Amino acid sequence: MHEIENIAKKKRVKAGLEIADTDFARMRGLMFRDEIVPILFVFGYDGIFSIHSYFVKKEFDAVYLAADGKVNEVYRRVKPNTALVRPKKKSSFLLELPMKMTDALCIEEGDVLRWKRVGDG
Repeated sequence: MHEIENIAKKKRVKAGLEIADTDFARMRGLMFRDEIVPILFVFGYDGIFSIHSYFVKKEFDAVYLAADGKVNEVYRRVKPNTALVRPKKKSSFLLELPMKMTDALCIEEGDVLRWKRVGDG
């Protein structure tokens, strides 16, 4: 289990956050899943990392983050079968989140997010 915190808004949620830090995990993302689960994509360097939502069954939010956790861009309600989401700013991380989690954290561009492992799961 992880805790994701929006430092700017003093909001926190606990989530079963998956860490996508391998090529295969980043490639798979949310594809072929029945539910939207929170995934943190770790790229290892700043870049423009485009995504698509082919084979994703439900809408989700995409939150691009700088190396320091600052929210660079937020793409709300990415629909299934969207051919391309291409961010304008370089980022080191991407959070793909259920929309209700983005809402609970009140995430907006310029906020700073932190995440940490908590508990046993």
